Amino acid sequence: WIAFFMCLLMVYALGSWLPKLMLQAGYSLGASMLFLFALNIGGMVGAIGGGALADRFHLKPVITIMFIVGSAALILLGINSPQFILYSLIAIAGAATIGSQILLYTFVAQFYPTALRSTGMGWASGIGRIGAIIGPVLTGALLSFELPHQMNFLAIAIPGVIAALAIFMVNLKA
Repeated sequence: WIAFFMCLLMVYALGSWLPKLMLQAGYSLGASMLFLFALNIGGMVGAIGGGALADRFHLKPVITIMFIVGSAALILLGINSPQFILYSLIAIAGAATIGSQILLYTFVAQFYPTALRSTGMGWASGIGRIGAIIGPVLTGALLSFELPHQMNFLAIAIPGVIAALAIFMVNLKA
């Protein structure tokens, strides 16, 4: 449930505020909207590619690595880089966050017996939706503080690290 919360916090924070974050970083409105496009194209690739990787290497390590890579990409967005690099980092962040969310459904479902699986998934999704509410609110508050854009991206990356730790600590033998 922690991973659901953290992942949807990141997905909705980025989906709601990425253009504004990039505007504050000095990019044009057009470029800022293209960053959102890159995020979602990355999400599509991450969902498909992450699924293929999980079939080959198992869900737990793939999801853990995706969260770490996504957090790293978000942190690197704070470094002055050519626009192509930024688009690439945002696509990677999209692949890692949106892609991880898709994989989390399968990962979490395996821990519930068939008779309770729908209820368990409902609870996990519901807790995730709390993160989906908090993410945009938190990011909006951060933007009102007019922090350096590096700090804003760091704040969005931290939940990915927490989610990676939560998945890593899951005992698959339980």
